[in-house]
Amino acid sequence: MQNVTKENYKQLSPFQTDDHFKKEVRQHLAFYTECFTTSERIALNQLIRTSIPHRGVAVSTVCKMLAAAHASGNPVSRSTFERMLVKARKLGIITMHHTIRETGGYHHSIYIFQQFTSSEKSPIQLTTPILLKKVNPVSQKTVHPSVPQEFTKATAPFTDWEPNLSFKLWSIAEASFKRMKFTDSIENHLPLIIQTFKQVIQQSKKQKIQSTIYSYFYGTLLAKLAEEKRRIVRDRDGMPAWLEQM
Repeated sequence: MQNVTKENYKQLSPFQTDDHFKKEVRQHLAFYTECFTTSERIALNQLIRTSIPHRGVAVSTVCKMLAAAHASGNPVSRSTFERMLVKARKLGIITMHHTIRETGGYHHSIYIFQQFTSSEKSPIQLTTPILLKKVNPVSQKTVHPSVPQEFTKATAPFTDWEPNLSFKLWSIAEASFKRMKFTDSIENHLPLIIQTFKQVIQQSKKQKIQSTIYSYFYGTLLAKLAEEKRRIVRDRDGMPAWLEQM
């Protein structure tokens, strides 16, 4: 890549203004923050800081970003940073591209933050050619091993909507489960999670979802898990005395 200026990189940004970029990133963080470990969130924050000059386009090597994180007093390992990149790609927070030297071979990578609210992203048109090779997203067939097979099977017919649908929804389910502070395994609640997914699909087909299917799934599952936890406590401790007298 030769004679690439700051303006050339900004052409890759899906955001019209700096405020637009900040707003969308805040939504990603608010919605997906519990999908990342503490160290991975530090790595993600470093990626965000690196992308600010180019409005959501991070132009740097992993080594340089690790050095910047260390200099800021928040060091993370390379493996942690790479795990964060994998999760961020699967969740649709970023896309990743390899730059290609005119003489051949890969140069550094470019990480482009995506809009939280856009369900379909149109190709970015460049006025100045930049040699890029997009890194293909992980397909449903190679879904993360942490996703139960039953859940993958339930979501499989709908992967035309989103190749990483199963991973995204399961990450949201794990975040919901973590927030409710259950003490048992999430797999014990798998039937409820699958039932919630099917309910979301039905509502989507009826065009009754005003937000995204991900935020609707999160809210619906959170409510169902809260109800389930109340039932468990009630079965364990019995009904409150004042309620039994009513």
